[in-house]
Amino acid sequence: MNCKYTNLAKNELENCILCFIPKNKRGFSSSFKMVDIFRCIVHKLKTGCQWSFLFVYIEGLKPPFSWQTVYYYYRKWSEKGVFREMFETYLEIKKDTLDTEKLNLDGTHSLVKKSAQSAAYQHRKRGRTSNILIMTEGKGSPISNGGIISGNHNDLFEIVPQYAKMINGLKNCGICVENSVKNADKGFDSKKFRRAIHRRKMFANISKTSVTEKEIKEGKSDFLTKKFTTNDSSMKELLLG
Repeated sequence: MNCKYTNLAKNELENCILCFIPKNKRGFSSSFKMVDIFRCIVHKLKTGCQWSFLFVYIEGLKPPFSWQTVYYYYRKWSEKGVFREMFETYLEIKKDTLDTEKLNLDGTHSLVKKSAQSAAYQHRKRGRTSNILIMTEGKGSPISNGGIISGNHNDLFEIVPQYAKMINGLKNCGICVENSVKNADKGFDSKKFRRAIHRRKMFANISKTSVTEKEIKEGKSDFLTKKFTTNDSSMKELLLG
């Protein structure tokens, strides 16, 4: 297994990894090394390979365990929140080095090959996908994420509760986000989302979308206020419906 992300130092594994891995309740120790299993999990998540192709056999080399064993511990640790606890502890340790003056938010779609609970067809990806919101700091490191939603929903689906959950998670880790600039593309252009950002004493840097039909009907578009400065009220009433 040749992956640079699995080449962790011994002290990093002992101090930052093994302390989070739960021990067996019955007291007996496993015959497998948890460090090797954790390296296999990191390799799978970073490369995106299939579970059945986790190990590459070269010149008759066989690993001490199968890919089913790695998958078993991955599901077990995920259900117990081991990876979440690792991530939150990392944020608490590195909070002074994070660039929280600028925060970036975007959604990412992942193709789903099999049927899943939070998956639906996305025409842009031409397949079933799941969508998740990722928040990064100024240097590009991910610091928070939202829940997994179906791919047929856009980025604004339940944006306010998801954003509140992400901000509360950062505050629990001791990360201050006040007076930060929130950067996002025009897919997040929403009045509710802007108000949610301003209520938390942050600044929204979101690209505005073009004039929509709803804005034209309500007469709230900047385009209409600039366009109809003359006395042509009949044309204005025609467009406003």
